[in-house]
Amino acid sequence: MLPRAHSASKRRAAVIAAGLASAWLFILLAGADHPPPLGFLWLLPLLLVGALLVYWRAPAYAKWKSQSRPWRVTRVIGEGTVAGLVVAILMQAVPRSGTPSTHLSRADALIWLAVLGAIGIANALVTYFLAARRSRAVLPSPREDGA
Repeated sequence: MLPRAHSASKRRAAVIAAGLASAWLFILLAGADHPPPLGFLWLLPLLLVGALLVYWRAPAYAKWKSQSRPWRVTRVIGEGTVAGLVVAILMQAVPRSGTPSTHLSRADALIWLAVLGAIGIANALVTYFLAARRSRAVLPSPREDGA
């Protein structure tokens, strides 16, 4: 059986992942045609992968916060940037059908990368702050053990 702290950490990560995936599904549905076209379905696996990544990283973010790891927010921002850029590239790599068929100019592609990189950063920071909220230190601080 898992220790209580580990179980609570995984439960909190699952709630955060489900909440963010649900929020993004709502946002995507709000911006889609009604009813959504069949091409909308390929976003669902992307949401699932994103939720799994949040579930995987949220406990690490809580641990970093509880241990006051240096550069933790900078690293979260870096991970969010990478995730956003990967999503941007994947979304452009997936063949789409329909009209109009567009080809992005270099400037449009850079804007696309910047916007999804910023969205990745925002998601990572939301995950970090939700995971770190009320996180308890697992290890004693150096001052508590007499050092």
